[in-house]
Amino acid sequence: MENISTEEHKENLLEKEAEKLYEKYREEFKNFLKGLETEGRGTKEAFVLLHAHAIDGKELTKEEKKEIEDQMKDLLKTTGLVGIAIMPGGTLIFILAKFLKFNKYIIPSAFLEPNTGDGNKTIPKN
Repeated sequence: MENISTEEHKENLLEKEAEKLYEKYREEFKNFLKGLETEGRGTKEAFVLLHAHAIDGKELTKEEKKEIEDQMKDLLKTTGLVGIAIMPGGTLIFILAKFLKFNKYIIPSAFLEPNTGDGNKTIPKN
């Protein structure tokens, strides 16, 4: 009888751990989708500004130029991440980048925390 209750207890613990893991990844996936939405919105805004400048001749302010520059950097980072992800061994590059703290150079800003106090953005803590 005791053996059965111990087995049931182990199964319950495993089930609870599986539920926690599921919720963690579910939340991370939601955050990823929010980041994609933010990047998409930012890219659209940047291209609207570029269109207004190129077609309508609108002069861009320094803030608008900076916004376009930042968004183009994010777009190039996203493109680079896709290339790295499909390469053989691409996962190792992501692990090295995290270990060597290169995240701010390769991760688009929508996927980074706003500030860490030192002026740099970092990947949110899991």
